[in-house]
Amino acid sequence: MAEVFLDALKDSSIAAPFLLAIYLLIEFLESNANAKRRTVKLLNGKLAPLVASGVGLVPQCGFSVMAADLYCQRYLKLGTLVAFFVATSDEALPILLTNVKTLPVVWIVLLVKAVYAICLGYFINLFDKRPLAVDYELADEHGCCHHEMSDEHKRGFWGFVKHPLLHTLKIFVYIFVINAVFGLLLYYFEQPILDFTARLGAAQSLFTALIGLVPNCASSVILTGMYVDGIVGLPALLAGLVSNSGIALAILFKQKGTLKRNLLVLALMYCLGALCGIVGWLFTLI
Repeated sequence: MAEVFLDALKDSSIAAPFLLAIYLLIEFLESNANAKRRTVKLLNGKLAPLVASGVGLVPQCGFSVMAADLYCQRYLKLGTLVAFFVATSDEALPILLTNVKTLPVVWIVLLVKAVYAICLGYFINLFDKRPLAVDYELADEHGCCHHEMSDEHKRGFWGFVKHPLLHTLKIFVYIFVINAVFGLLLYYFEQPILDFTARLGAAQSLFTALIGLVPNCASSVILTGMYVDGIVGLPALLAGLVSNSGIALAILFKQKGTLKRNLLVLALMYCLGALCGIVGWLFTLI
């Protein structure tokens, strides 16, 4: 059981530098209007889903956490957030790349996730009417990282890094707790999950998409392991990996006053993952 907590600590520690980097960037943007204007224009612009898809493909769940945080601050449209999440590969790519049997499917996974993420991003953004931070100001009091602007930005190095460090620490603790809790659940119930999935047949994608929603890096490991062991096919693997966004969903639900919006994101990720798997399964029948 000790390895569960060690794995939780490891996964949380890997994400921490990426989180600190993005929070330092946000702090810099707060104090630099021109840099903020260019960054927000990129995140809100025509290339946003394309950029999100490219960054999301990097096998590191810290980027999906970054996207969740930026979405809370109204820097991202819903479609751009979904593009980040759909493209996120987490631990799946390294496992597929290090297994000779799965090397041929790596490009299929990458291509499907990238194209799917870009198309969904642009399509969903057409219907997202939520006002963004187009005035180049930070989000309202409901944002993830909102804090009062003060003279601290003028107080040297400590004034600049204080809020990013504190926020990174808070998120690190939160990620560690979530990873540990779900790690324990998977530790005790992994074999029943594998046995149940093996019996589902054509309905596997409906269940693997649900596994993908588990806010823990272990979910992508389990999904990939099931594919390597022949328990699920490629469509079911894609369903799980599309719906998986690492720990990011837990970060979204951490925020107060955004439950309906977060439930929409949760439902979208499940449906999009299951749909991808079902379509993939239908193609295998042709």
